[in-house]
Formats: sequence, structure tokens, C-alpha cells
Amino acid sequence: MKTGIGNLIIRIGFALLFIWGGLEKFIEGFLGGVGLQNMADFLKESGLTFLGDTGTYALGALLALLELIAGILLLINKQTFFAYTFLAFVMLMALVLVHIPSGNWMNIMIHVALTTTLAGLAMQEKQSVTI
Repeated sequence: MKTGIGNLIIRIGFALLFIWGGLEKFIEGFLGGVGLQNMADFLKESGLTFLGDTGTYALGALLALLELIAGILLLINKQTFFAYTFLAFVMLMALVLVHIPSGNWMNIMIHVALTTTLAGLAMQEKQSVTI
């Protein structure tokens, strides 16, 4: 595990971002949150209608929970490779399913930066783990 101050700052920043992201998906209005029903509706609008109402609601809840857990893992410096890898995947899916189709270049570039940074951190963590 890396223990440098730079790594600590990065982990805290990403942890807060994704803890907030997980909570706001669960609790409508809290921290500007959309809530689970709005999250499910958004997933349906993003091309996942084949999952149905129950499926998109369950997927939204699962994504929110895993985002929250990954953020907590980063905050406590545990399972960081898995947390960074999962979060990079989530950002990639957000980029492909939401931001590229929207054509909003600012959001696209932010998600490109998040995806590549998280993937790079995951690779760095993987290299530092002894198997």
C-alpha cells in the first residue's frame, strides 16, 4: 500500500466524490441527490429499458451501493486496486452511455480524465501488490 501524502490526497478526493455520488443516488434531495427512482428512470432513458422497471431500479441501487462502498474503501485505504478498477469502469460506462451521446464536450472531457486517472491509479496499485 502506498502511504505518501500525494496518494492520501488523491484517495481522499476520489473517496469523497464517490461517497457523495453513492449517497446522492440513494437519497433524493440530499446533497443534491437524484434518488433511486430518478436513477432508475435515467437508466431506462439511457437505453436499458430491456431491464424493465424492477431491473433498472435494482441496477440503480446496486450501482449506488457499489459506488458508495468503493469510495469508503478508498477512504480507509483498503482494496484500492478493486475500488479504482470498479470506479474506472463506472466512469467509462457513464462516458459511453451518457456523456458521449449527449454531445456535451465538457462532461465528455471530465469523464475521460476521470476514467483514465482511475485506470492509471488501479494499474499503479496492481503493480505495488505482491502476489
